[in-house]
Amino acid sequence: MRVTRRTLLAAAPLLGCADASAQATTVHIAPDGTGDGSSWTAAAPLRAIEDLVLAMQPGGEILIAADRGEYDLGEGLDIAAGGQPGRAVRIRGVNSRTGEPAQALLRGVRGGSEVGAEGFRLWRGARHLHFSHLDFRAVGNGCFRICAPLSDLTIEDCGFEDIYRFLENGASGGQDHASLRNFAVRRCRGRRVERAFSRIRYASRGGLFEDCAAEGMANEGGDIPVGCAVEGRAGNITYRRCVMENFQQLRAGDYWNGDGFSCEPDNHGIVYEDCVGRGSTDGGFDCKSRGVVLRGCVAED
Repeated sequence: MRVTRRTLLAAAPLLGCADASAQATTVHIAPDGTGDGSSWTAAAPLRAIEDLVLAMQPGGEILIAADRGEYDLGEGLDIAAGGQPGRAVRIRGVNSRTGEPAQALLRGVRGGSEVGAEGFRLWRGARHLHFSHLDFRAVGNGCFRICAPLSDLTIEDCGFEDIYRFLENGASGGQDHASLRNFAVRRCRGRRVERAFSRIRYASRGGLFEDCAAEGMANEGGDIPVGCAVEGRAGNITYRRCVMENFQQLRAGDYWNGDGFSCEPDNHGIVYEDCVGRGSTDGGFDCKSRGVVLRGCVAED
């Protein structure tokens, strides 16, 4: 069930942020922020991000200080607004002193055998968004989880460690699907991934994964790990120069699953270019879809 945007606990400070940053083009966030986000000295807290995006002008940006300490994701953050075609809202980590890009560390509550909470949950309205330079730790089923049909999402230059999935699209809050259209994921790399780097499904279309890499953690039986999974009726997705390794299912009975890349019979237009799948217990590439294309790919133990 979707978390209500303004709870009684958070209503007062977040409404203040939304009012003060109305029509904003640049907003600032810091770990110890208590302000309206209008400057680094008046930085807003990360928990205010939904209201800050809602108040942001199309084409504006939200800067997250990467040099002031780590951020607590708690039970995850909800976003239900975005930009306009050709005027995406950018959410990115920076060095607050120099303005140069830098990865801001966002820590979740994943631990033990728990899947853990998501990072950013994107709902209807969260279109035309561009995320970059974020580093996720201990995050559950999606550093980014697509909860409803969305389009025009870009994720670039992010890191991750000890996560369940990096990108997930799973319908929630009464939605019957969460198809993702016209999206790109570039230069995102990390390790200790339990289930998958990405899962794309429903009727998702028009996706590009480029220069991404993920290293899995051995799964003792249980769920099937796959580096990059395509399911449902998703199609027209290209993977370019991506490396998925060590997605393993151990001691799972007569057949051990675990693939670097996979697609299913109802998928179409899936292209793998110069990709590497290695160290999996089943296949580097487990391709079942129609017309799948592999160019310059390598599968190895």
